[in-house]
Amino acid sequence: MSNSQDLAKKDLSHVNLATANLAGVDLHEASLRNATLKETNLEGADLTSADLSHANLAGASLRNASASHANMANADLRDTDLEGTNLRGASLGGAKLGDDQRTAAAAAGADLGAGDGEGEAATGD
Repeated sequence: MSNSQDLAKKDLSHVNLATANLAGVDLHEASLRNATLKETNLEGADLTSADLSHANLAGASLRNASASHANMANADLRDTDLEGTNLRGASLGGAKLGDDQRTAAAAAGADLGAGDGEGEAATGD
């Protein structure tokens, strides 16, 4: 997929994008609910206000991405690279996070409160 692609506000729920290169792609306000984004390159992507709830982002790179106000409740973020990611106002309640991801998410301003009750507020590893 070309990084010049505009997928803003698109419904990509339940789509398998594992290992895709989505670096720099505009996904703001997109629905990626229950999507498989395992090991996907989302470096520099715009995920502002996107719905990533229940998505599998294990091993993905969100380095320097903007995910402010994104819904990542109950998402699998284990081994995800969050370095430089803007998570201000993002909801990560119930997300599966390793200790490194939990620390990075908290430092980036994410809300680590309760999820929607369907996932586990857990640390991985």
